[in-house]
Amino acid sequence: MQPAAHALIIGAGPAGCSCAVWLGLHGISSDLIEREAQPMALLQRLDLRQGWVLGQPDTTTSTLATHYLDHLRRHPEISFHCKQSAVQFTQISPQHKQLRLADQTVLTGSILIFATGLKPAASLPYLDAQGRSMVPNAIDLTMQRDQIQHQRVLLLGGGDNAVENAIYLAKRGNAVVLWARSGLRAQRRLQQELRAMQAAPGTSAEGQIELRIGQAMPSEVAQPDQQHWQVQSTAHGLESFTSVYALFGFTPEDGAWTQMMQSDAWRATGQPPYPIADHTQLQAFGVFVAGDVSQRLHPCIQTALADGVTAARQAVQSISANFHPAPMTAPNKSTQQSLSITGLHLQAQVGILPHERDAPQPIAVDAELNLGVQDLPPRDDEILHVLDYRKVRRIIIDECTAEHVNLLESLIGKVALRLMQLPGVVGVRVKITKLKIFDDCEVAIRIETGQW
Repeated sequence: MQPAAHALIIGAGPAGCSCAVWLGLHGISSDLIEREAQPMALLQRLDLRQGWVLGQPDTTTSTLATHYLDHLRRHPEISFHCKQSAVQFTQISPQHKQLRLADQTVLTGSILIFATGLKPAASLPYLDAQGRSMVPNAIDLTMQRDQIQHQRVLLLGGGDNAVENAIYLAKRGNAVVLWARSGLRAQRRLQQELRAMQAAPGTSAEGQIELRIGQAMPSEVAQPDQQHWQVQSTAHGLESFTSVYALFGFTPEDGAWTQMMQSDAWRATGQPPYPIADHTQLQAFGVFVAGDVSQRLHPCIQTALADGVTAARQAVQSISANFHPAPMTAPNKSTQQSLSITGLHLQAQVGILPHERDAPQPIAVDAELNLGVQDLPPRDDEILHVLDYRKVRRIIIDECTAEHVNLLESLIGKVALRLMQLPGVVGVRVKITKLKIFDDCEVAIRIETGQW
């Protein structure tokens, strides 16, 4: 008799909890491991207004967290292990996994799901000898900014977070220096509001925003006492600020994933250590990734909730295959299917050379998507039940034209990641060719991920 299906989920934020709820609807219980004191802890601490949430304008994150916790209490099939972390992966197979927690509790399950979210990105010049950031980050600023008034504040970064906080702090009477190594990357609405504030006549020194764009970042940032920061740079020499924050975006919180990849249990599988960007490679092992840690194009609460649902559905399919084998299919009633787009010509913002930064470059994109085994012929003649190639083309265009990237490797990775998230796609091959980088040849990079 097969054991009952059970999920082990690392991370009890929006993605992990959403995943657990949806698994519960399919009769699958879950253990959620959370390093904070309770689920949704970070949402409760941030207390930001979510003005872009359809149907809930200006609802705060703490209010959303309260709603989510009330919902979770209705699901007795979900067990929480808070103030805990997984310290040992003792077995990994498609049907059986064990985690030992910091308090020596051993949990057993049939699937393992990483929903560990993001961590603020750091820059090497501002790290101590242990690799820890010496400068407060975006989460620190979010929790402290309501107490910052009539100060001189330095914000390092040029994305949405940096520009939005510059505007917010200036409105509270602070003198803000916004320092971005390259051009501003924030959404147009925020940049327009920023420019309008700069152009406002009669503004005092407090409440102003000074932009430093395209200048080398400070070479040294130090805090000699609780009230002052000293910042050294080539362009401005030694300066003093009341507060300094590094807003360099976010990276996957992949510590637990890396620990699994380095464990004896994983080595015993005979597989190489995969980076978390290649998480789809591990679905055959009953391992899944949900939420912001999967490097979504726009990480936020809503995409994390939806990604939890996606991971749950993927896990249910895996469990169904392992615990309830499907009957043999009659010959010639199914076939392996793929979808290809060839020679899609675009103007993409990619490259490190000056002329590549000033203007888009011509590229050609070839993509092939493995759709796995499909009915032959399909069950009906409706577009809703197949992968619409118009959507595939649109995704490629959007990813290649959304923003400037320095490396072709970065661009092709983003395209492949988005295509792998389409329903029913189990493998992706992408080739991107730079058509005019040299006079005598073309340069291309090809990537393959998932199942082939």
